[in-house]
Amino acid sequence: MTAGAVRQWRVPIAVPGAKWAVAVVLLVATVTVAGDLTGALLGLVVAAGLGLSGVRDVVVPVRLQADDEGLTVVSGLVGRRRRYPWAAIERVRVDDRRRLLGRSTLLEIDVDSDLYFLGRHELGATPAEVAEELTSLRTGR
Repeated sequence: MTAGAVRQWRVPIAVPGAKWAVAVVLLVATVTVAGDLTGALLGLVVAAGLGLSGVRDVVVPVRLQADDEGLTVVSGLVGRRRRYPWAAIERVRVDDRRRLLGRSTLLEIDVDSDLYFLGRHELGATPAEVAEELTSLRTGR
């Protein structure tokens, strides 16, 4: 990467599309199958959450941005941007472990009292690839 260049990692467009498709299926299933009010409300809340999550993915697609001076991480429901110089970054690593529902690989960025976790569906690349590129930017190699 050339000096002064900015690298961005963003949510692939297929991710919000998949969220919206599942939300619609869940909405239709809830309306047609729900046998009680509690089940119907739960289905509607989950469908709405998925739909809003898809909107966030479209409105704030860039989740991580880096350059020679530092990185910017987007977090929270409204897409709050936090800029950190490389000197403030304590650690960047790949967290790869087996979890209850299978294997999970996340990019972990540790900054002061903040800890960020970003997955492949938020980055549009594997966490290992992003960690390697961030290390290269940080060290200038």
